[in-house]
Amino acid sequence: MKKSISLLTFLSFILLPHLAVYAQTANISAKLKAYTTDHNIEKAYLQFDKPFYITGDTIYYKAYVTLGTGHKLSALSGILHADLIGPDNKISQSVKLQIIAGTAWGDFVLPDTLKGGSYRVRAYTNYMRNEGDDSFFEQTIPIGSAKAIVKKIPESGEPNKFKIDVKTVNRKTDVQFLPEGGSLIVGNYSKIAFKAVGADGSGAEVKGTITDDTGVEVCTFASTHLGMGAFDLVPESGKTYQAHIVYADGSKGTIDLPKAIATGYTISVNNTGADTLRIRVTGGSGTSLNKLSLVAQAGGTIYYQAENQSDYKFFSVLIPKTTFPTGIMQLTLFNEAGEPLNERLVFINNNDQLKLSVSSKDVYAPRQKQNIAFSITDKNNQPVTGSFSVAVTDETIVTPDTLNENNILSNLLLTSDLKGSVEQPDYYFSHITDKTNADLDLLMLTQGYRHFEWKQALSNNPPIIYQPEKTMEISGTVKKGSNVLPNAKVTLFTKSGGGLLRDTLTDASGRFAFKDLVFADSTKFVVQSKVAKGQDAVTLELDTVLAPQVIPQNRYRSLAKTTQNADMAAYVINQKQFYQEQQKYGINKHALVLKEVHIEAKKEPLIPHSENLNGSGNADQVITAKELEISGYTNLYDAVRAKANFISFTKDHKIISGHAVPSFTGPDLMEIIVDGLPMQQSANPNPLEELNAADIEGVEIGLGAHYGAIYGSRAAGGFIIVTTKRAQKQNNYYRYAPGVITYMPKGFYKAREFYSPQYDNPKTNQKMADLRSTIYWQPNIITDNEGKASFSFFNADGKGTYRVVIEGIDTDGNLGRQVFRYKVE
Repeated sequence: MKKSISLLTFLSFILLPHLAVYAQTANISAKLKAYTTDHNIEKAYLQFDKPFYITGDTIYYKAYVTLGTGHKLSALSGILHADLIGPDNKISQSVKLQIIAGTAWGDFVLPDTLKGGSYRVRAYTNYMRNEGDDSFFEQTIPIGSAKAIVKKIPESGEPNKFKIDVKTVNRKTDVQFLPEGGSLIVGNYSKIAFKAVGADGSGAEVKGTITDDTGVEVCTFASTHLGMGAFDLVPESGKTYQAHIVYADGSKGTIDLPKAIATGYTISVNNTGADTLRIRVTGGSGTSLNKLSLVAQAGGTIYYQAENQSDYKFFSVLIPKTTFPTGIMQLTLFNEAGEPLNERLVFINNNDQLKLSVSSKDVYAPRQKQNIAFSITDKNNQPVTGSFSVAVTDETIVTPDTLNENNILSNLLLTSDLKGSVEQPDYYFSHITDKTNADLDLLMLTQGYRHFEWKQALSNNPPIIYQPEKTMEISGTVKKGSNVLPNAKVTLFTKSGGGLLRDTLTDASGRFAFKDLVFADSTKFVVQSKVAKGQDAVTLELDTVLAPQVIPQNRYRSLAKTTQNADMAAYVINQKQFYQEQQKYGINKHALVLKEVHIEAKKEPLIPHSENLNGSGNADQVITAKELEISGYTNLYDAVRAKANFISFTKDHKIISGHAVPSFTGPDLMEIIVDGLPMQQSANPNPLEELNAADIEGVEIGLGAHYGAIYGSRAAGGFIIVTTKRAQKQNNYYRYAPGVITYMPKGFYKAREFYSPQYDNPKTNQKMADLRSTIYWQPNIITDNEGKASFSFFNADGKGTYRVVIEGIDTDGNLGRQVFRYKVE
């Protein structure tokens, strides 16, 4: 009879947590719901066209901004901030990108004068700042310098050892021992995980023995993956334990294990089953389990909760894994008072990522057109609509370290939710086996959770300091003398982008705000306030928003050994040959590559800050700022018309080169490029008519193919390159009259279009060697209702293996990634 009662009691402990949710868990759930209403978790992930670069390159990237554990593309924020941070821990470049339907894309142009080293790209929304800098997207990118190319590659073309130097902290291997669930309880069967981290921040292999305080050996241990491992121990009352460690170099050390306590709880998790998660909670001697609550949450959403209603020594639960979304789940044990006692992280993989099917041949010829079609379905094999990006690289030149590679799956599902960096993140996703799953569970046992703390969630709701930015705004305060001026009229206007004129009144505190603004970078505004009397005493003060501080890299934030010591040898050789080929055709001259580098490096560029791909001043005609100033014209179109030679201006204000070879349909319009951005002459008015001549640093005019070849067929009719003065380091606003300010805030950056030669176009230069490393980049591919999309491009001259990476998210937040390769022979 006793056995029957015991079995019934045992079964009740298994089933009860599934059957009832009591007052305490209901209270926890209510508080969490109130917290997450204002504390949704927003994430950013960036896909890059390749893993490393050389000065003179352009870094292309696509951004995905998601909300919550469902990873749906966010509609919360409308602005993404992206920074390029140099080895000196200073922001080298910074842009604002407009987020549309949760996506954005941009680029960083790397000038030849940039110092090589280990750079970082970080991206964040203003709303993400509430969680601190650790919640930002960040990736380390090695950048080699053009000067280093000349020094490190002899004429033979064989490279010397080329690495990006990263300083590491000079210290010994650090080993931590971490009991499962957080506590080591006397008499309880416990799993103890450990992690050994070397001086360079990467995992270090260790092994050793565990002894008690009498010197008796209890067990042995050895790391199984990247310095991580685990062993089992049942601590005895009154005893302490030590780990005797043997490091990889043969040296030895001793570390005390955490001291076991008499009362408390142990959480044991078995995640090896394909469909079921097994959880066992065991109490210490004399510890009551009655009214303990077990809660499983991710991103502030509770997916499982139950209270135990018995004093039995342990209780167990079996939960279907489909109860949870794919990703990191936080299991927390609460006492009757609602205080968190123990925690355990678990990674759930329901294998529900998007399925990508690609249609392509296996072998192509150099410069052959590559047509790729793909279709995407969800876990139920239903077609999906989503946003995707694709990068194609010549793997012979750009050799990726696939295990350390950051990708959309490893980032959004894993690394973005863990404190510090994760070594070899793609190892856990590329080829899933029992061992990779076991190693991933070790990572859960040894890595801290980033995005959520119960103490904060269960306390009074903390205020949201940083609000989501939907659009841009210009705001400030109007004062008269030292006093704020309420009910003052403030006018905002600009002639750029078709013109804008708005009026508003200041509030009781003298504040004003023009909201819901959308404007491009380098837009000049005039902000003016007028009063009936005493205008001379009126001043306008504009608000400025400080960017987050730059956090120095440490051993946890540096992302990988390969990032520190990138294998760039083949890439360096290719870039030298690429530059030499361009010089042969008078294209994209790089001063630092020339033999007289010491002379060229000292010469001031003719047009400062010019983004002319041929090099500053390399054009058929150059009109300087001084010439524009003495031209007497306010409008740039009129000034160029007066100063330019050998170009024609039509009645409808279009500009045509006199030297360009006419096509069958007539002369081509000249390509107009302002600060690196192509502008359409088909627009009305002409782009030059919207620019003030006083704001221009210089104009460079290319009349034909000699200088226009680098821009491809779009510059077949020649080009006009305009460089504005906005690149000069100066205050972004200027007060030139009482109550009047000219203001040039940072607007939305317009991404450059990736240049891909069209070899079926007779105007494309067929003689110049095609040495591209990134063969194709397309950040905005949308699948149709049948889940299908396609793209096409031409291969380069390089023979070998080409790598195609497609990543993206559908409208339901499902993630997808596909990598495939083809040969060019």
